[in-house]
Amino acid sequence: MLITGANKNFDVTINLVGSKSASNRALMIAYYGDFTPRIRNLSESDDTKLLNEILQSLTTPSVPRASIAPKPPITINCHNSGTVLRFLLTALCVKTHACTSHNYILTGSDRMLHRPVGDLVDTLRSIGADIEYMGQEGYPPLLVQTCHGASLQHDISVDITKSSQFASSLLLAMPRSLHLDGDLSSIPYIDLTIDIMQHFGAKIHREGRDIFVEPSEYQDVEYCVESDWTCASYWYEAVALSDNGRARLKNLHLDSKQGDALVAKWFEQFGVKSFQDGDDIVIEKYKSLIDNQLSFDFINNPDLYPTIAATCAGLGLKAHLTGLRNLIHKESDRVAAMETELVKTHDRVSQHQDNPIIFDTYDDHRIAMALAPLTMKIGAIEINNADVVSKSYPNFWQEFSQLFPS
Repeated sequence: MLITGANKNFDVTINLVGSKSASNRALMIAYYGDFTPRIRNLSESDDTKLLNEILQSLTTPSVPRASIAPKPPITINCHNSGTVLRFLLTALCVKTHACTSHNYILTGSDRMLHRPVGDLVDTLRSIGADIEYMGQEGYPPLLVQTCHGASLQHDISVDITKSSQFASSLLLAMPRSLHLDGDLSSIPYIDLTIDIMQHFGAKIHREGRDIFVEPSEYQDVEYCVESDWTCASYWYEAVALSDNGRARLKNLHLDSKQGDALVAKWFEQFGVKSFQDGDDIVIEKYKSLIDNQLSFDFINNPDLYPTIAATCAGLGLKAHLTGLRNLIHKESDRVAAMETELVKTHDRVSQHQDNPIIFDTYDDHRIAMALAPLTMKIGAIEINNADVVSKSYPNFWQEFSQLFPS
């Protein structure tokens, strides 16, 4: 995709996609609660569509077969969605009545086969799950024997050093209690899980590393998904790189439970201010002194790294970035990917040229969206495999086109 001629003085209204994280959690809750989801503003991302389709297939009764021969395992392809695979792994282990007598193979893309799942497998095995590695130890593909259902009537623990999704996967199934082992990371995502569970009637609370779940059942209630704060970060970046940009971000709240709402505070350092206007947030560029020695810790907000890195490069700012250890386990090695791509911008910031810089995306939606606003600082750019944004923000390019004169 070739991008050229961005307007540096824009005033746009952005219809953000619903939060992927919130949508996926709400869908899992409906599955565990055995009710049809009543979710408004459900994310249109590829990940959420995939999870929804798989869960619907699991809740559709299978037709009995006359043969008594063992049934071959059913393969579930989670593509490049770590959330889908990790959430489904617990569901297949503990909700055996929906799986009948089938066994399942959980697999995905080549990249998915290098994304860790071992700590979640260890916890599920400790409570009776029968899971086998079909390839490299600690990684998919996995064979799940559903005839050996795991019991959550235990106090369990899980190491979340490599991913907080391991904890969320277990919590959604409502164990008696859960202890968080290892280095803490992405805690806001665990708190988001707890908040959504509480909305559906779960009696759950966290005290430091310990999460307690009282006996309760999910209630069939309606849920409205807030817009996605991580996706909003790319508009904060666009405003920061503009001369006089302004954007209204629909269905977003500064007091959001989404951890990446922190982006509003972080971008004050880049000269972007935010204010609530009804159910929307308005962001705009203002004149201010920007500290050239910035510091950001991504231990709880790893998905914001590409946005912040690209913004610093576009503004020619130095920054000390920490908390990057888990970025190697994302859709790409995001630290290495962004370093490789941002090197291409050296000597081009604020020096527009006709020949485009060609950016690679590494099949990573967040890399593609973080690089796009740089066109305002470096002129023409070309993004390979631009359609990868559909993983989390399918209408990104349609919305981004508002930055270009008609």
